[in-house]
Amino acid sequence: MNYRKDIQIMRGIAVLLVVLYHLGFSGFQSGFLGVDAFFVISGFLMTVLYNHNNKSEFYVRRCRRLLPAYFATIFLTLVAAAAITLPNELYQVVEQSVYGIFLCSNIGFWMHNSYFSKSEFNPLLHLWSIGVEIQYYLIIPMIYWAFRKLRISLVGLMAGSMGVCFYLLEISTKTSFFLMPLRIWEFLIGFVIAKYFSEAGNIKSERFNKFGGVALAVLVAIPAMKVDGESLGFMSSQPGLHALIVCVATATVLACGIPKLILNSKLAASLEILGKYSYSVYLAHFPIIVLYLYKPFSGTILKPNSWGDTVVLVLLITVFSIAIYRCVENPGRNLKISIKKIYIPLGLLVICALVSFLPRTMYSSSELAIFEAGVDQAEYRCGKFFRILHPTALSCAITKTPTSAEKVVMLVGNSHADSIKASFAKSAERHGVAVYLTVANRPFLEGGPNVEKIVAEAKKKGVSEIVLHFSPHEIRNVEIEQVINVANQSNISVSLIMPVPVYEEHIPEALWKNISGGVELPIRTSLDYNEFNRKLISQLKSFTAKQLRVYETVNYFCEDSCSIFDSSGKPIYFDSEHLTLSGAVLLEPLFDVIFESK
Repeated sequence: MNYRKDIQIMRGIAVLLVVLYHLGFSGFQSGFLGVDAFFVISGFLMTVLYNHNNKSEFYVRRCRRLLPAYFATIFLTLVAAAAITLPNELYQVVEQSVYGIFLCSNIGFWMHNSYFSKSEFNPLLHLWSIGVEIQYYLIIPMIYWAFRKLRISLVGLMAGSMGVCFYLLEISTKTSFFLMPLRIWEFLIGFVIAKYFSEAGNIKSERFNKFGGVALAVLVAIPAMKVDGESLGFMSSQPGLHALIVCVATATVLACGIPKLILNSKLAASLEILGKYSYSVYLAHFPIIVLYLYKPFSGTILKPNSWGDTVVLVLLITVFSIAIYRCVENPGRNLKISIKKIYIPLGLLVICALVSFLPRTMYSSSELAIFEAGVDQAEYRCGKFFRILHPTALSCAITKTPTSAEKVVMLVGNSHADSIKASFAKSAERHGVAVYLTVANRPFLEGGPNVEKIVAEAKKKGVSEIVLHFSPHEIRNVEIEQVINVANQSNISVSLIMPVPVYEEHIPEALWKNISGGVELPIRTSLDYNEFNRKLISQLKSFTAKQLRVYETVNYFCEDSCSIFDSSGKPIYFDSEHLTLSGAVLLEPLFDVIFESK
């Protein structure tokens, strides 16, 4: 294939959009769509470069192209994190590094949270897309084999990947976003262009480059696209309608090229240079932003507070991108691949182990307990793979007690119900009660299943009682009377576990500031709790005990003042309001009362 300046221009546009999005520039909230353009370009180029008669050479060239700079990024991020972060964030970087070393960052992040969530410290989040690419490279021989045997199979694979991807946008957007099989269709769009609309990667005819110019304008207009990555549905979520538009536009440029007027412009020349450095820019920019803006216990911060910080970040990204390109990426193209190079990922794993052990030698047991609060929580909702295996399920069993047990209960609530589920299930098992948990995080609320659906699910599972537990903010929006009326029609009773005390302060952070700087701990009392929940308490007085059983939580946390750590010094919250596993244990006597009363 001849050198194609238009591809470098598209790379430049794509990486620029991604960087501006990550820098928090207003108007670039859809900049992450640049990654979709990268996937199509990659699918196109890999089709041109792959030779099924010499697979080993293809993979050697891919390793030389990607891995030196990739592993260098992981190493430098680990070193920087070890130098500047507290152990709770450092543990997260180590975990991300391990997934990165095994080339499956996308899977690691999928098992945790959405790409768009900022609650966790994720300086290596951007490696998810490289994980997707590398995993696609691994199946290229199978795609070629299927294509050679039966060309229609390509259409089936593309349609299947696209169909499941768009379908799951209605259920689990992060699954469609992170997992390679649901992104294959984007690479295959590039495959189709390379096979049918180019001559060994070169443009067949320049007669249609005006269409390419229009398509390039679509890519430039990505910031104008309104995408909500955390919403459900094909029309607004990601990768949905807008990703499809970007992929088609990228494919059009690959097939048609762009007019010479644009190709020879000064702006195009700048974008071409940026495209040349795009891989190094992509690798360098995200860790630099996240580490530079780091604040303990604050998750991932992306938007700088001032223009001064923005200028510094741009300079740092520029310097490190050039350094990675010239010192690692470009020399890596001539690297001899041998068994000795296995020492690089193995060495990184050793560094991960050492970095993980380092805090044990630097902090006391009470300090380590604070830092480990973030991992003192159960697997989210119904588990990592439940939504994949049961995409339409409304509930899941969370007890080992047989679901044919005489007593069956359904725990319904938001993330606060999720934080108590382990202790709730443990108590239920002691009493021979089976428990289901709602799969959706916001049942009865906007965006979640309505009352009728949940009650129908409960009836289907043989549930005799629905137990509600929400955060104090969201329980106010639940139409409790409607829940009672609909549930009673199915002979299902309703109970409510009152919200736990919540704080404005991040509790592990407050405990750390108290130990390290003598800052006073936040204080709440039972009187504060009652005042905070005054409207809810007043509302509940309108229900009789027969209509709604109400179980108080405040007395399990508050005497003269409310506790924020248990008797062993472990925080009972992992943020400002969600209980840790250690915190939920304090409610087990209450759960015993609930199950004994049935």
